[in-house]
Amino acid sequence: MSNRGGMQHPADSAADILYLVDQLEELVGVGKRVPLSNRVMVEEQDFLALVDQLRVALPNEIKQAQRVIKERERIIGEAQDEAARIVQSARERAEMMVSQNVILAEARQRGEEILRQAEEQAQRTRGEMDFFVLEQIQLVEDAVRRGMAVMEDSVERTLETMEHAKDAVRQ
Repeated sequence: MSNRGGMQHPADSAADILYLVDQLEELVGVGKRVPLSNRVMVEEQDFLALVDQLRVALPNEIKQAQRVIKERERIIGEAQDEAARIVQSARERAEMMVSQNVILAEARQRGEEILRQAEEQAQRTRGEMDFFVLEQIQLVEDAVRRGMAVMEDSVERTLETMEHAKDAVRQ
């Protein structure tokens, strides 16, 4: 039985999962049939190696989702820091302008405008990141569902093949 070695790229993980499911199916297909039963004997080491590889491939999808969430949190944190700097800058500028009685009204108006703009920008950034994270999570969920569907289909086909073999042996 062939075995893929080396590091796997995250973009290849869905294909790797499908490949590993195919290898499991092939392992069952070439396994030795147990007479008068619907059972197949397979090499334990080969089977366990494929299961281990599947375990490695699935967590990559989960790790990718965690990286996306951490990146979202970092970007939100940076946006909040920037908003705080803008607010602080607006306050400092407003205080300077207040000290100059001639432009007191303008300072208040400009400080409020900067604060409003900073809050709007922070809100937009949060919304965009939330949308991005939801998209990424949906992609990961879809990939996991597709992998599970392929595995379920392979199990069904294997069971059907074994049932046909069982029927053939009975005849």
